[in-house]
Amino acid sequence: MPSRNSFFYHKNLLACFLACLIAVAALFFLVPPPQQTEIAWQEYSLPHIQRDMDQGKVILISAMSSKDYLILFLEARYSHDPAMLQFLRTHPVVCYRIDLTSLSEEQFEAWQGYFDSLSPLGVVLLVQTPEDDAVMETIKVDGDQLSPQHLISRLEKLLARRKTKTGAGV
Repeated sequence: MPSRNSFFYHKNLLACFLACLIAVAALFFLVPPPQQTEIAWQEYSLPHIQRDMDQGKVILISAMSSKDYLILFLEARYSHDPAMLQFLRTHPVVCYRIDLTSLSEEQFEAWQGYFDSLSPLGVVLLVQTPEDDAVMETIKVDGDQLSPQHLISRLEKLLARRKTKTGAGV
């Protein structure tokens, strides 16, 4: 027959185990999950962009240069903005990033054409309309133009023009 001390030892051990289990469960349910603090950038890919546009999503492409500190600063400004992150969580917008320093000369010249500029840095916004037309807007590197509020405003306008699953705009 087990001794009286052994019984109380096992009882206390079981009580401690249950208390720890309840504490862990309470932390799991009561502590909110960590919030994303930066845009979840995807690697630039034309097939993925086309797929996302076909699904009625608006595309935001950051055309940046890892060697240009101004564009890195401006991208970080909107990429970490809480209002921008909240907007992206609640709207069908997919974000891609392309580092122009990694492009061939031919590809780089194509990007210069998008921006009509020698310095093709900034943001490209794309959407497919219900008429299956692609609408592209570019925003050159400019502190005010790349502000989170301005980007959200431009994205909202494109969201209103997008093709949805029913074929009509929102």
